[in-house]
Amino acid sequence: MEPQQTDEIYDLVVIGAGWSGLVSAKTYLQVKPAANLLIVDGDASIGGTWSKQRLYPNLRCEAGWGYFHFSDLAMDHVGIEREGWIPGTAVNRYLEQYSTVFNLQKRMLLNTTVHSVQRENETGQWKLEVLSTNTLRTTIRCLKLIVATGLTSTPNLPELDRHLYQRPHFHSKDLGLPTTQDVLTGPKVGRVTVYGGSKSAFEAVYLLYLAGKSVDWIIRPDGGGPSLMTPLKMLGFFPSFGLNNTRFFGVLSPNPFDTTSVWHRLFRGSDRLAIADSVVLTFWRVTTWMMTLSAGYGRSSNGEKLRPKLGLESSFWSPATLGVMTCPGLWDAIHSSDRIKVYRSAIQKLLAGAVELDNGICLPSDAAVFATGWQANHDMFPAHTRASLGLPGPSDELVASPEEVRWRSIQSQADQDITQELPILSRSPPGWESCRLNDYRLYRFLVPVSNDYADRSIAYVGFLRNTGLPIVLEAQALWATAYLSGELDVPDQPARELEAARTGAWIRRRYVCGRKVPFALVDWFSYIDVLYGDLGICSRRKRSWFLETFSVYRPEDFKGVVEEWKTRNERKPPSRSRSASRSRFAGAVLLIVALFVCLGYGTVLERPHLA
Repeated sequence: MEPQQTDEIYDLVVIGAGWSGLVSAKTYLQVKPAANLLIVDGDASIGGTWSKQRLYPNLRCEAGWGYFHFSDLAMDHVGIEREGWIPGTAVNRYLEQYSTVFNLQKRMLLNTTVHSVQRENETGQWKLEVLSTNTLRTTIRCLKLIVATGLTSTPNLPELDRHLYQRPHFHSKDLGLPTTQDVLTGPKVGRVTVYGGSKSAFEAVYLLYLAGKSVDWIIRPDGGGPSLMTPLKMLGFFPSFGLNNTRFFGVLSPNPFDTTSVWHRLFRGSDRLAIADSVVLTFWRVTTWMMTLSAGYGRSSNGEKLRPKLGLESSFWSPATLGVMTCPGLWDAIHSSDRIKVYRSAIQKLLAGAVELDNGICLPSDAAVFATGWQANHDMFPAHTRASLGLPGPSDELVASPEEVRWRSIQSQADQDITQELPILSRSPPGWESCRLNDYRLYRFLVPVSNDYADRSIAYVGFLRNTGLPIVLEAQALWATAYLSGELDVPDQPARELEAARTGAWIRRRYVCGRKVPFALVDWFSYIDVLYGDLGICSRRKRSWFLETFSVYRPEDFKGVVEEWKTRNERKPPSRSRSASRSRFAGAVLLIVALFVCLGYGTVLERPHLA
């Protein structure tokens, strides 16, 4: 079918109507209210991961109430569960309210999939071929483009011949569909196979357990292992996301975004203290112990098979994604129920009504749920343009051209720089040197480094996974808006390339799970410091260094930041400098805190390992 042409040319098209897309559109319109803007999404409702079609019973947000909203619109308390749990329905309702308050609904084109995206060399415009649910293909043109499809748009399914199975099978994405729930909870299904170890696997097991089904839970032994699931409140009283939203939680995490602070000089850099590495690893071992205390892995054989892969260093190296346990009573069921059985094996093949594991065990199976994660999908862009657009592709598709050889040299130099600058990362677990997908080549993880797109016509928002989602997305959206508007200075191409290569090398060294998906789990404060620094905005919003380090940040701490940027030239930016005496005082306090953590760890070592 030939695509229908439209004469209208949009100033900006945003692809994706999840958190990233909505805040990108809202921010751009706040800066340019007269812009002709369109939001395109393939789902029937907004929300992305939190769209109505992807909500299932007992789906809850990992962040507690008060942490999961944007700075200029708080989430109401309707539907919020005990202890501050946010159900998926409340998240979706909040995003609907956000789109209404900021007048985004009339700019949306839903039930519409972007089939292809190309830039026309003659006009410089972007041409999008889109396909709606009524099979009508249309061409949309725009001057600027924000890609906000995120990292959870396309299911990652194992390479198995599912046709041989002859039983219902689903990806965890489908658990919100009524038809899926009817099948899984119906009388014809008694025993279900769940494949995967991420948070979505825990939730799938919980859903099936509450439905009275027997579950065979299979987790590959050669992958990242099961997610480290921290309780909503660590040690029974401290909110996990309260700790996550303090700068202190990330100051002992080596990262390339902060290379001037006292923390970096004392504990992370090449001239760090002699005991620095011990302090850093001790801090994260204690953190892991606190995160896993409530799991009680040693209580059962099931629990033993769900231990994090790298033991007490799991929260530091993150072999699997971190998660918050949002399923009340699931640990008790895992340990004591005869309806949940955990296997550390891989599925060798699917048979009619059965699953054969690579250890020879054959398990009867009435249905299967593949909780095997996601992959970012960039197929909308022609393969030959992805590298210059800063997008990854399978390494076997990369041509050994002079340009690729040059880029490999930049990556090699960047890796050397990172290990010299952050020496502890030279101890990264094996596998950092190889990656199935090529790194993203995005400056600030937002825009292509190539001069082919020096016209500032494209940006990507939401492609760096982190645990400070709303705060980070607002910073990214404002940075992208300033960039697309031509109101942000960026360095030349060699400097952009080196920054992107350094970030990629750091991610692969720092986070084992970052070798599949870009991560900056606990380093997001330092990352937004860089973004806001580029914009001339002070990202340190507290009144003193003590509050800045130890108090909890909430999204509303950044309320008004867009207007602040719009008027930045009308007033002197607040200084982020500190006097030498204050720096010395802060350094002394930080050293005392770090030593205290080391001493406290001696007690932890006497406890059973992650029990």
